[in-house]
Formats: sequence, C-alpha cells, structure tokens
Amino acid sequence: MPELPLERWINPEILAQPAYQVKISSHRIKLNQNESPWDWPQPLKEEVLRRLGQAAWNRYPELRPQGLKEKLAAGLSLSPEQLVLGKGSNEVLQAILRVALPPGEILCTLSPTFAIYRLLGEQQRARLVEVPLTADFQVNDKNLLAASKAARITILCNPNSPTGSLLPLELIERVARQTTGLVIVDEAYVDFSGVSALPILEHYPNLIITRTFSKAFALAGFRLGYALMHPQLAAQVHKGLLPFNIDVAAIIAAEVLLDHPEIVAERVRLIIRERDRLIARLDKMPGVTAWPSRANFFLLATPLGPRETFAQLAERGILVRDVSDYPGCAQVVRVTVGTPDENEALVQAVKELL
Repeated sequence: MPELPLERWINPEILAQPAYQVKISSHRIKLNQNESPWDWPQPLKEEVLRRLGQAAWNRYPELRPQGLKEKLAAGLSLSPEQLVLGKGSNEVLQAILRVALPPGEILCTLSPTFAIYRLLGEQQRARLVEVPLTADFQVNDKNLLAASKAARITILCNPNSPTGSLLPLELIERVARQTTGLVIVDEAYVDFSGVSALPILEHYPNLIITRTFSKAFALAGFRLGYALMHPQLAAQVHKGLLPFNIDVAAIIAAEVLLDHPEIVAERVRLIIRERDRLIARLDKMPGVTAWPSRANFFLLATPLGPRETFAQLAERGILVRDVSDYPGCAQVVRVTVGTPDENEALVQAVKELL
C-alpha cells in the first residue's frame, strides 16, 4: 500500500511516540504483567454470569454507576462523590491530565516509573520533568521536592513500577503541601505494600489517589479502576471521560467481588509471603541480585544480562518482562510473583542459567 502523508493528519507528538508494547512469547508460566496468579473461583464467576444474564443488554449502563460507587466508598469511609470510575486506572489518569494539564505545563514524575505517564503527558504536550531514582532505586527527597514545586501535576507511583520501591507517606505529604499543582498517587499495588495516602486525603484538596481492580482483585480482564479525590475535583474529572464508560459486566463483577474481601486478603498474604521468599532465595545465588520490593513483582539481575535472561527463561516457558530500556534499568528484568509452583519453577530455571 502507498505511504500516507501522516504528518498532515496526525499530531506530531503522536508521530514521534513509540506505541506501548509488551513482548510476548509462547509460555507456560506468565510472570510479566503483574497480574494475579489466580483466577476467580468458579462459583463467583457463575454468580457474575447469573446477574449478567438478568441485566438488560439493550440498555446503556448507568452514566456513573452509583451502586458500585457507594459500595466502594463505604469500604473506604469516603463519600461516593469523591470517586471517579474508569476502564482501568489509566483511563482515569488520562481524564485527569485531559482536564487539568494544559500544553506547555510541567508534568513531574519519577524515573524510571510506569511508562504510561510519559505517553499521556506527551499527548497533552506537557513539559516532562523526570526525577531520577538513585542507583538502588530510591528517591532523592530534595530533588523530588524541587522538581514538583512548580509542576502543574506530579504523579507518584507508590509502590513504584517497575522498581517495587516505596515512597514514605511523609514525603508524599511534603510534596502535596509545598506544590501549587495536583499530586496524583498511583496506588495500583497498594494492597501489597500496606502504605496508602488515603489517611491524608482529606487534609490536601490537591491530592488524588488512583487504584485498580487489575492486581490484587484479579480483575484485569474487565478493565476497571478508580480515583479518590475532593468532590469538586471529581466533578471536573468526569468531564474528561466519555459517557457510560463502565460496562455492565465490569459493574456486576466488581460488586460481586467486593462482597468477598476475605479472598483478596488471603491471596495478598500469600503473594507477599511468596515475594519475600522468592527474593531471598534468588538473591543468595552467585552473581544474582533480586531487589527488595513492596509490590507483587521485583527486579532481577543475572550474569547473563537482561536480554539473554529473558530469552533463556522464555525457552523454558517462563515469561518475564525485559525492562532494560527503562532509565536506570539496563541490567534487569522484572518478575511478577506467581503461584508457589510457578515460583519454584523460576528458581530452578535461574539455577540452570547459572
């Protein structure tokens, strides 16, 4: 087909932007996307399907799903007006930047961090200010405070992806206190860290917390996330979302799953136990470094280097994430914590590599 004159039709920042991609190969063990290693129990799936079968498929879902918002808000001791729902927390982030980040304004993030922040910022034509982490993937408080002070929006992933490192709540509070802009704390992995900005939300009207059902709640296939913020901010962020953005299936699934917090709590406990056990075992191997993490994943370096490590594990049917193109991550892969059997297979595979 002929080459198209895309520069006439597509915004220049989009043309210059690489598409978000995930390297996939054939695998029997999938440890590359920070998903839950367990699907939902069949009886709960059947309950979701039963309720979905009773729903009117010819009607639009609720514009803003009030029942789901009320159930979520009650569990967080917030009002439903403080919640914004999206198809994954990424959609809510996109809406926030759409309504609050004019072209040319500063978007402050860490580096390395979740790649979506840069992609969304570039699409808004923002000026990106990225605060480098230290060699051991910790934040320099002074640098973050200086960079965020004049930022229109600061996004802090906590625990951070892909590093698994954790920002202290006191530092987040200092950022929120001294900046004139908004501060977004992305808590996609909060269930595995035990540290949340929720206790200080009411004290800082410029603070926004985003969360997802994709990780601890094992609902990645339904794409559902949410944000917590001041009600007046929420009213404006809703304008950045398309109407009826949450489909009936996602609403029903979330409502069913929220009735079973004990399942989530037990799985989180097992993942944390497996994470710490796995990191300790791998880190004892000659030439191997497994970094401490407060998420459901961790960084791993072997003497083979990241690309060969990825390839050799893939040959053994184990899929991890090569993040060596992230700043400061040239020597590492990222590994999601799996089931005990999957984790044992990873340990044995790394032994073979050595």
